[in-house]
Amino acid sequence: MSASVSNKEILETLTGLNSVLSQPVWLFGGVAVDFLAGRWTRPHGDIDINAYASDRRQLARELNAIGFHTNNSGWLTHWTRGTAEWRLEVVFLERGPADSGILVIPPDDPIGIPGRHATLAGYLDPNRRATLDGVTFRVCSPSGEWLARMSVPGIIKGRPPDPKIERDRILLEGLLPAAELATLRDLASRGLAPRRFRGAR
Repeated sequence: MSASVSNKEILETLTGLNSVLSQPVWLFGGVAVDFLAGRWTRPHGDIDINAYASDRRQLARELNAIGFHTNNSGWLTHWTRGTAEWRLEVVFLERGPADSGILVIPPDDPIGIPGRHATLAGYLDPNRRATLDGVTFRVCSPSGEWLARMSVPGIIKGRPPDPKIERDRILLEGLLPAAELATLRDLASRGLAPRRFRGAR
């Protein structure tokens, strides 16, 4: 999207979500990187959150209650509120083992590459939170966010390289312990990260 969401709108929206949502959701994407880094690093066009597919109906009711609405019903949903041009993007995942999630993309999906795409263990740790400008929110793991940026071609059809994804990846590398980053780099260099996402069960 070409629209942008201000830092103030992001913080107000997350505060509203904290007050109304009864089930856990996690920031991912660019806003998650800022929260993990503890500072604003770049402008944002949307707010991305992960949620469990089993919580979809309850989440929809609660988002409706604070003015968000969507016409989408798949794994990727876009929610808008009032006249705002930016959107809340919600991705629904199946629950996986060890606080992981599984993104299920059906064979006829127009956006994603079909399959069962597993995240790393701990990606959806319900106790991981980060704070930015006084607002605290659940965030996906920095290791999972790093690996997601290396795996985008294996999940989204024809997505071109994006400089902001590369900037995010570099920022995330500064947050990861050296040994963990070395393991992730090894997975990615051997092409195991995209295969792990496509073929996991």
